[in-house]
Amino acid sequence: MNVAAVTCPTRSPEDAMKDLTFVLRSDLHVSRQVHQGQPVYVVHDPVSFKTHRLPLSNYQLFVRLDPSKKLDENFDSMVRQNHLKRSDRDSFFQLIMQLQQLNLLVLPVANGSRLHEQFLKQTKTRRRSKLLGALFMTIPLARPDEFLTRTAFRMRWMFTQGFLAAWAIAGLCALWLIVSRFEEFTQPFNGLLATDNLPFLWAAFVVLKVWHELGHAYACKIYGGAVPEMGMILIAGTPAAYVDATAAWSFPERWKRLVVMAGGMYFESIVAIPAVFVWAFATSPLLTSCAWQLVMMASLITLLFNANPLMKYDGYFIASELVGIQNLRGRADQYLKAWMKRVFLGLKSAKSAGPEVSRAESAKEDSVRAVGAGTSSGTTLILAGYGIAAAIYRTLLIFGIAAMIATRFPMIGLALAAFHLVSTLGSSGLSLGKYLLTSSETANVRGRARLVAVLALVIVPLLSFVVPVPFGVVAQGVVAAESEYFLNAETPGTLLQSLVNPGDTVNSGALLAQLRNPEISEQAQLSRAELQEALLQWEVSRSTDISKSTELEARITELKHRLLESQRQASALSITAPAGGRVARVVPSSQKGRYINVGDQTAVVVDGRTLLRTWLNEDELGIIQRKPGTEIHFRIPGRSETTFVGRLVSIEPAAESTALHDAMTFSGGGTILLDPKTGLPLEPLFQVDISPSNETVLQLADHGMRLSLQIPRRYESFAAWGLRRVMRFVQKTLLAR
Repeated sequence: MNVAAVTCPTRSPEDAMKDLTFVLRSDLHVSRQVHQGQPVYVVHDPVSFKTHRLPLSNYQLFVRLDPSKKLDENFDSMVRQNHLKRSDRDSFFQLIMQLQQLNLLVLPVANGSRLHEQFLKQTKTRRRSKLLGALFMTIPLARPDEFLTRTAFRMRWMFTQGFLAAWAIAGLCALWLIVSRFEEFTQPFNGLLATDNLPFLWAAFVVLKVWHELGHAYACKIYGGAVPEMGMILIAGTPAAYVDATAAWSFPERWKRLVVMAGGMYFESIVAIPAVFVWAFATSPLLTSCAWQLVMMASLITLLFNANPLMKYDGYFIASELVGIQNLRGRADQYLKAWMKRVFLGLKSAKSAGPEVSRAESAKEDSVRAVGAGTSSGTTLILAGYGIAAAIYRTLLIFGIAAMIATRFPMIGLALAAFHLVSTLGSSGLSLGKYLLTSSETANVRGRARLVAVLALVIVPLLSFVVPVPFGVVAQGVVAAESEYFLNAETPGTLLQSLVNPGDTVNSGALLAQLRNPEISEQAQLSRAELQEALLQWEVSRSTDISKSTELEARITELKHRLLESQRQASALSITAPAGGRVARVVPSSQKGRYINVGDQTAVVVDGRTLLRTWLNEDELGIIQRKPGTEIHFRIPGRSETTFVGRLVSIEPAAESTALHDAMTFSGGGTILLDPKTGLPLEPLFQVDISPSNETVLQLADHGMRLSLQIPRRYESFAAWGLRRVMRFVQKTLLAR
């Protein structure tokens, strides 16, 4: 039946539709679910593969619609049956319009003004997303539903109770291995992004993401859902996979929906768990390194992105399902906007003439929420907390992605950050000003709205150029001394004995510990014997065979060098004090027989007064108060309820040969990143020495302990602080090229 569309650009929904008939779609799939103790009905569209949630009240109206009657007659019939009141007339017709927009029913009407408004909004959104679209390109590649149907039976065993039990036991064992060898596990982290590792990391990322998406796809297919599309997302040139498993939203059982949501992370863990055992027990260094990198890619990326509820990935939908709040982000944003209107303008909850439709684009799921639906105090706290956290995280994420892109494509990354900053601030300012000064919603509080506009758009920006940043520089420091000698093993060997204890006073050259290495001792004896033999041969040949004597002279020189090296190595087995002082640390005698590798610390000797020492980069140094005697506060672990005071002693550039305390490096739990090849800091550092006002609060046993320092900052406004941070990042990014 061909029905001419009636364009109603200015009339109300009631005037436009009351005399119209409609068509209900008969191909929709409906399932009943329970959220927060309330029943909802999930309508799955098999054509668009979208899912829509209707609360009980709206679904009851939907199923009572009679296509043989006009809309006005339907409303009158529901009023007579006490399903609606006369005052619900506007809400009824707005619900009909929204059901039409969701393609749940078909109306021969087109609301011109609304369609034009939606067109402008979509055009604006597409225009703003063009730059991001070039960096995050979605490319549909296949329709995998038939393939998944043929192969699902081969993967069904991975969803059985027996395999899940084995997976859980293996996962706990892998976790125990990581925890028990945590220091060894985190030691290579500093070199994770080394150039040599990048090809394997890139390949592992691509393969793991495909495997991840297959986890969602097979879970959805095994429990009866369709998977209509699979494709590729190019993230700054790096391919990643995606699948459309939104059919899972129509599953009546919550546990099935949760299994599909967690299916990707579950599949990745099936790769990560065996990789942990390979890392722990493999003897090949190459295999161990590859297994460790695979574990990091399958766990770190999952924790940062997929399991993160602040990003619209698996963690978000799992959290939304667990708390029973669908379209969590949209509802949280709406709640915060309503709260700000109430606090700053005194406006009550925005009046709504009908049901509200909110779209969760990532899941291709729509939720039609009944007007006036009550919100419990618990739900209110969840919405407020999530809304604030998500707003902050979204901003940080955009700039984080821009920074990541800038490391590979500096101009593109910087342009993306600038575009987002300008467009966000500009559009937000214009929208806020337009709403406060011209919106009909603020007409009754126009004076208060103008005051808020002046405060938000004029006074607050101006204050940012005047108000100083109140907080100082928080840095990590260590307990140090004026003179420090870190004695590391120059020759490998087993510990024979330790001759001193921590706290002992020693003189220069005093023997601290003795190592044993029979191979080095034997090599020294062998070199000495060979040298004596060569000297005897030379004595005999120098008067009888001059050519042979010349050859022996060259060999004698080589043997002398070899003997000197053997003697040096043998001498290095004796750990001696390079200067007088006190022993802060030494390998304990209880570890007798322990094998000590080259570079392992065997002892630390200190001399002079106790100091607090930290290392700051150029940016941090530029904002602190650097006058000698400046008061600096610090806290000691275990005594954090007390704040201690120290005085700035000196600041000087840290030479490349400066020995950094292990506790200050990233691998030791600190913040200083080291070049994995050279072992030196990645940026120039300045050594800052601080003298505690009361040295008795720190003992010799505290040497090397990490503590927290609060260093006063020079006057700097918020605007200057932000500009300085941006300029420093731009300079570092461009200089890195």
